[in-house]
Amino acid sequence: MLIWELGANLGHVGGFIPLAQELRKRGHEPILVLRDLSRVESVMKGAGFPLLQAPIWQGEGRAAPPMSYAEILMGFGFADAEGLNSMVNAWRNLYTLVAPQLLIFDHAPAALLASRGMPTPKALYGTGFYSPPRTTPFPPMRWWMQHPMQQIEANEAQVLAAANAALQRHGVAPLDRLAGIFDVEEDFLCTFRELDHFPARDGNARYWGARYAYGVGHTPAWPLDGSKRVFAYLDKNYEGLERVLQTLAVAPARVLVYAPGISPGLIARYQSQQLAFSAAPVDFSTLGRQCDVVVCNAGHGTVSAVLLAGIPLLLLPGQLEQFLLALNVQNMGAGLLVNSEVPNCDYAAPLGRLLSEPGFGQRAREFAAKYAHESQQDRIARIADRCEELMRPA
Repeated sequence: MLIWELGANLGHVGGFIPLAQELRKRGHEPILVLRDLSRVESVMKGAGFPLLQAPIWQGEGRAAPPMSYAEILMGFGFADAEGLNSMVNAWRNLYTLVAPQLLIFDHAPAALLASRGMPTPKALYGTGFYSPPRTTPFPPMRWWMQHPMQQIEANEAQVLAAANAALQRHGVAPLDRLAGIFDVEEDFLCTFRELDHFPARDGNARYWGARYAYGVGHTPAWPLDGSKRVFAYLDKNYEGLERVLQTLAVAPARVLVYAPGISPGLIARYQSQQLAFSAAPVDFSTLGRQCDVVVCNAGHGTVSAVLLAGIPLLLLPGQLEQFLLALNVQNMGAGLLVNSEVPNCDYAAPLGRLLSEPGFGQRAREFAAKYAHESQQDRIARIADRCEELMRPA
């Protein structure tokens, strides 16, 4: 079972597809348990994997910005002992019905908690954000802000108590620390050290390289007007979406925009001989030969694929996970970020710098050269090898 519980957009599904295809090729049966089934086919492209709806938290969330991973969990049921127990019960029922031989978790903390005490081998499979350092308490994530440690510790203790109450109802031994949720047989850190959301992680961490859907999507169809080329992959719910489109509409470049679910009104307002909208995902493997800058909301798979193609990025993070990744890219010198929380933030100036200053492209190409020795297919094959080891009888 390949499980996705938390997060938005299609990167989670796209990250599963290459591994699921490799495992099926080897004679295994991947079953995908997903948070959002609404647009899966645009990524699956008829791959035909069995799909199940993941049990997800639909109760009240947490209004305050989270300062630690424990506070993220508080927004998804871990502050409500009764509700969390119901989630754990649903996951354990699902495991009983499917009887998997291996559990592979993307961002899935309640599913992980529910698997405690089961003999089935378990693996984490995702970015560093989904696998926080095993410290107590979890490290502060908004390190640029003041964070009262007493409050962070108190919130983590509350989450631990709720988790242990759920485990007790199922006769499972309690956790002595919240980080124990992530005790698994293998942690596939599908990122690179330069992109890790927790840069202070133990130096012994093993990075398996990024995961993303390759060979999926269409060849870009660029507008006719303009010399340089900009591809923009935008979230329709991004707060500054129309201001970004306004900037792209007058940029000194040909612009192709993929913004799934964007309103027809916005398309009609901004499409021109210089700016076109793609109705379907674009194959990132073709962008490296055709594109000068990519604009996106800092999804990890997209950022990784773009950097491995040697293209600089303009990053528009809309939440904490994306912001931490965008900071890493900016610190590398391979891109720039725009903080939408800053009033009247400027999109045109950083885009102009990326199009005119060669240093950003040079840093992106250096990153691509560093990791050119191993393809995405090679990384997936190594991960599949380890999955097969985990499934072999002891």
